[in-house]
Amino acid sequence: MFKGIIFDFDGTLANTLPVIFACYDYSTEKVLGRKADRAPFIETFGQPLYVCLTRIFGEATGSKICDAYRAYQEIHHDELIRPFPGVKETLEKIYSQKIPMAVVTSKSTATCLRGARCLGIDTYFAAIIGADAVAHPKPDPEPTQIALEKLGIKPEETLFIGDAPYDMISAKAAGCHTAAVEYTQFDKEKFKSMVTPDYWLNDISDLISLLGGKVR
Repeated sequence: MFKGIIFDFDGTLANTLPVIFACYDYSTEKVLGRKADRAPFIETFGQPLYVCLTRIFGEATGSKICDAYRAYQEIHHDELIRPFPGVKETLEKIYSQKIPMAVVTSKSTATCLRGARCLGIDTYFAAIIGADAVAHPKPDPEPTQIALEKLGIKPEETLFIGDAPYDMISAKAAGCHTAAVEYTQFDKEKFKSMVTPDYWLNDISDLISLLGGKVR
């Protein structure tokens, strides 16, 4: 049914919540003198960090928090990132069937690649498209369109899997089919009010069934 797969990274393949929340708590406390409420930050998941933080805190303060966040992340990223269950095994099965895969992420390409290497999954992807590689990141369709070009497949033959509505919006605008993971941190009701995925995956391994049992 699908000839190519595009994944989001944070919250979809990698459990980066320990990284994200540690960086957010540290940086907001450093700049504001207190740890900021996480809820508004969670609602921005799926967009580039600078966009998220300046939207919440304003240009000047958000920029300072962003700098502190990235400095802390540079030091602590590798010790805090975790895989979601079944991710490596699922990717291995898909890769063994020569179904091309790519990542479209709102982090930088280098940071995403670093995370993929930490989890031992970097070799499965034909391309990683970070926010720094495009003029218009998610929810714009541009990064998804670039991934399609790299994979050499048509959007109607492609499934995009993510954990945030911005993933789905980008993918749908590019003409792809969409699947959202049930373990998203994004508020489910707000998610559904923004966009309706074609499929929901309770676990990443459910992708194998969605592919029609083709991958074994």
